[in-house]
Amino acid sequence: MKKENNKNIISIEAPAKVNLFLEILGKRDDGYHEIETIMQEIDLVDSLRFEEIQEGVKLECNDNNIPSDHDNLVCKAANLFLKECGVKKGVLINLEKKIPVGAGLGGGSSDAAATLKALNLLWKVGLSDEELIEFAAKLGSDIPFFIKGKTSLCSGRGEKVSPVEVRSKMDYIILFPHVHISTETIYKNLKIDLTKKRKDVSFFSNALKYSEVSDIGKLLFNRLEEAIFTIYPDLLQVKESLEVFDFCGLSISGSGSAFFGLCNDRHQAEVIKSKVEFSGTGNVFVVTSV
Repeated sequence: MKKENNKNIISIEAPAKVNLFLEILGKRDDGYHEIETIMQEIDLVDSLRFEEIQEGVKLECNDNNIPSDHDNLVCKAANLFLKECGVKKGVLINLEKKIPVGAGLGGGSSDAAATLKALNLLWKVGLSDEELIEFAAKLGSDIPFFIKGKTSLCSGRGEKVSPVEVRSKMDYIILFPHVHISTETIYKNLKIDLTKKRKDVSFFSNALKYSEVSDIGKLLFNRLEEAIFTIYPDLLQVKESLEVFDFCGLSISGSGSAFFGLCNDRHQAEVIKSKVEFSGTGNVFVVTSV
């Protein structure tokens, strides 16, 4: 995050995330689902620039497919901040998107969290991370994670965030197969079988702290996969085509549609990238944990 000279302008990067572990514990009375997930920030980022103006919230974006009106989470975050903090000014926001939309990589949520953090600095409001997390929870389930970021265990509906110790950097291939998935659609079609044994997140937390990358890869887990592949059977074929590569582990992030393959190191990721790109299945990124 940087502040430009002589102007009330702040620039910030908003990283994507992958869900290394995602278990659904049940449906809540408020309509959300009770979850346990370990999310990890990666170095695929959107860039945002905030400039103080007289009044209102204005958003410019390099992607014409993204709404730049008040339905955008960035605008919702800015308006919430103005209202809750009683700020009598406005902001012009420029958003440069690189994180694919509808991919389960948390781009919109990360942009919203970055907005809260940037405006807190821009106007020297002085809110703590915990106060920003309270704001974030009003906007969406994944947004609180991005206030502190790194690698964290998120529970409740996602608003309870605890840092997780990670032994080593993790390198991934991300494949976005140009399928835009609505999180709401996946959760609506999720069948919760209460007789099924739930996976214990503590095994995964311990693996991140003590184990080699090859062992962590075997534990990647996403309970939403079944619902995703039922609605989007073509994505199951994409997963099968990726399984021929020598990943330590392979999973789909969040509610999809992006796949991530955990690699032994950056070199292996670069080698596999060229092969995956050759298949023409979608956009391919080599990324590292933040």
